[in-house]
Amino acid sequence: MQSVRDSLEVVLSRLAVRADNKSVFVKLYPEAARAAADAADGRRRAGVTLGPLDGTILSIKDLVDVVGEPTTAGSLLLSTAAPALRDAVIVRR
Repeated sequence: MQSVRDSLEVVLSRLAVRADNKSVFVKLYPEAARAAADAADGRRRAGVTLGPLDGTILSIKDLVDVVGEPTTAGSLLLSTAAPALRDAVIVRR
C-alpha cells in the first residue's frame, strides 16, 4: 500500500506543473499537507485511525470558511474579504 506522503507528493508534483494556472487552486499548503500526511502514515503504522477519511488527500473550495483565510468564492468583489473567524462545519469534520 502506498503511503499517504507518497500519494501527496504525486499530487503536489502534478499541481506544480499547473502552478501558473490560478483557476486550479487559489492557495496550497504543501508543508502543512506533508506534516498531516506523515502523521497519518504514523497512525497507520501504529494501527490507529481518526476515522474512515484519515489520510485522505482533499481540497477545500474557496466557498467554504477556513479560519484565518478570506472566503472569496473566486470573486473579485470579495478579494478584500476579512479572514474567516472559524472553520465551516465540513472543515472541522
